[in-house]
Amino acid sequence: MNLQEVARESEKTIKVREKLKKQLESIKKDITQASLKKKTDEIHSWIAKHAMQRKVLKHKNIPLFDENQNSAKNSLAIKMLSKKLSKDFFPRSHGYYS
Repeated sequence: MNLQEVARESEKTIKVREKLKKQLESIKKDITQASLKKKTDEIHSWIAKHAMQRKVLKHKNIPLFDENQNSAKNSLAIKMLSKKLSKDFFPRSHGYYS
């Protein structure tokens, strides 16, 4: 078989694909401006109902997006990958040519 050729889908795959298409169409049909408004009102109501349980932050301002000024710490795997890439791309800074 040539790499450009694609195997024909099985009958089972075709049936599942059609079933998923019908499910998506059904979901799309249910998403209306009225249903979005109703869900928004439900969310606002839930937030108001649980307002007393919320922690009050008196001394810290948390912006919605702070351009990664308060990003999470790198995991050990990321640190190791960063070190390896740094050695691979910048070998002089790691003592190979000194």
